[in-house]
Amino acid sequence: MTRETAFTLIVATCLLHGLISPALMYVAFFHPVWLPEMLPVTPEIVFYGSSMIVSTGTLLLTAVPAALAERVLKLGEEAALMVWLAGAAALTGFAVLARMG
Repeated sequence: MTRETAFTLIVATCLLHGLISPALMYVAFFHPVWLPEMLPVTPEIVFYGSSMIVSTGTLLLTAVPAALAERVLKLGEEAALMVWLAGAAALTGFAVLARMG
């Protein structure tokens, strides 16, 4: 798998996690803190912004084990990308299980 394909899968997995994560409602609840006043407070804007915040947080959170695996364990770049993808897939899998009940 090429680097570009792996990173595209990582980003897609994180975006999916941002749409279905249980953390989405908590981020949406605090929209007065992060939503600029120049934007109208509509459900669509709050949902989209909350989803992007959760997706970005997922991307950053799952990058930590990949970076540690690359530096500490001296894994190659491709193996680190697979660790990153596995972390993102695990978080998304837990979100899917939480959404299903």
